[in-house]
Amino acid sequence: MKKTLATILSAVLLFSVICVVPSADDGVTRVLACSDFQNPKGNEAGRAVVSAIVGAMQSAGVGSVDGFICCGDYDHDLTMLPGPTADGVNALSAAVDPIVKDGAPRVFVQGNHDSPSGTAGLASSGDNDPESGKYGVFVINEDDYSWFGGNREVARGTAENLKAYLNGKLEENFTAPVFVVSHVPLHYSYRSRRIGDEKYSRYIFNVLNEAGAKGLNIIFLFGHNHSNGWDDYLGGSSICLQKGDGINIARVGNTLKWDAFTLNFTYMNAGYTGYYDNHNGADDALTMTLFEITDTAVTVSRYAADGVHSLKSEGKRNGYHNEQGYAPDSDVQDSPLTIELTPVSDSSPMSPAPGVLTDFVMRIYELLKKLFSLFG
Repeated sequence: MKKTLATILSAVLLFSVICVVPSADDGVTRVLACSDFQNPKGNEAGRAVVSAIVGAMQSAGVGSVDGFICCGDYDHDLTMLPGPTADGVNALSAAVDPIVKDGAPRVFVQGNHDSPSGTAGLASSGDNDPESGKYGVFVINEDDYSWFGGNREVARGTAENLKAYLNGKLEENFTAPVFVVSHVPLHYSYRSRRIGDEKYSRYIFNVLNEAGAKGLNIIFLFGHNHSNGWDDYLGGSSICLQKGDGINIARVGNTLKWDAFTLNFTYMNAGYTGYYDNHNGADDALTMTLFEITDTAVTVSRYAADGVHSLKSEGKRNGYHNEQGYAPDSDVQDSPLTIELTPVSDSSPMSPAPGVLTDFVMRIYELLKKLFSLFG
């Protein structure tokens, strides 16, 4: 009898313990992000990398996530055809299946090696907010803001669409984080100088910085710069800049000149999963990023296959391309980082036509330069 009673009491105690353990629905919304799935050895190799990172997260106690975002490039053979892009999207999606909840929103942003946006499993441009309303997602596809020089009018139109979306968030006093996700970054680098990337980023940056100044909690995620050490000066494969940090943004249409600005939003790479070329001794870890969202804060953690990784690593000068003109960002930011969510301080709409004045001034400047060059 005593043995039976002891068994019953043990069962009751065990049930009580189980009941107080936080369930999967613990009031925290989790979003997983990464970029550049393209692995030189193919989709199975890429899938193995992602599976290892997911396994490290699970070992750290992350049971499941409520949303998934990837910032582009899924085609390992670089053909930019629908078939390979879809194959890469499907391989990546399968790799995160063990941790992404069934039915959770998955946003696959178009990269510069991918099929047209809206095809092959890629997201449509613009508003991709989840039904839960726990966070916002605005997609900037490669078609909207492209590498290798880009297009002035397309970039300006993308900025206007983004402004309209963020004005809506301001009007409803949206306090949850808003993820603005793009394959191509905003910051100036020697890739801007040599290839022309980001020379129209100021249109988009102006909108984000104005919205951030009004109190929106914006997190900009990017990928793309995983070769030739373009981003080594900011931390290599692990970059995370916060509100109050400085950032270099190209003058409109200019690949040689940039200006320093102070960020009013969080700016970071989502985490490379395909490869990161190391030419300068910078961080080349392959990682994914976890965002844990409550009503008051976002906790950000970066994971590699061996566990928690730095959100931002020490910047290194790109000697491989003789980079000069700005100093490497030597700051380091460990995981996790907690970002306090702020209320909207000014819900009035943003000013129209971001960057038009800057654009006009730069056109006059370039014209005057040509005139002066003609007359010595």
